[in-house]
Amino acid sequence: MGALAVQYALGMYVNLFVSFPDNATEGQLWDFAWSEPALGAHIILATLIFIGATVLCIRASRRRDRRWITASFIGLLAVFGAGASGAQFVPSQIDAYSYSMSIMFLIALFSYAWGIFGSRRSDVVYQK
Repeated sequence: MGALAVQYALGMYVNLFVSFPDNATEGQLWDFAWSEPALGAHIILATLIFIGATVLCIRASRRRDRRWITASFIGLLAVFGAGASGAQFVPSQIDAYSYSMSIMFLIALFSYAWGIFGSRRSDVVYQK
């Protein structure tokens, strides 16, 4: 969840302070994206979050924890959706893809929070 918070801050920074060039080709837009430190960090962190979400989903499956299987799978789908939206946003500059990233972020954040909150409640029940 900490990585998601940093990702959100980087995304907001890019959204507010980075202006993509007009009339650029897809390749030029991707080159520009990698030349901007905040945007490059946003892309790299997105990749790391996807790897972490995949690992969490695998670990939850191995533990056979139903709550975490559900939470991690929803989170993984949301992280993937955000990444796919970002990959579409850079070459197209269509605002709907940026908005989709923000919605996918919220879904991932809430799914992981639900997993954590539910785990804590079940730990309290088992300790009694």
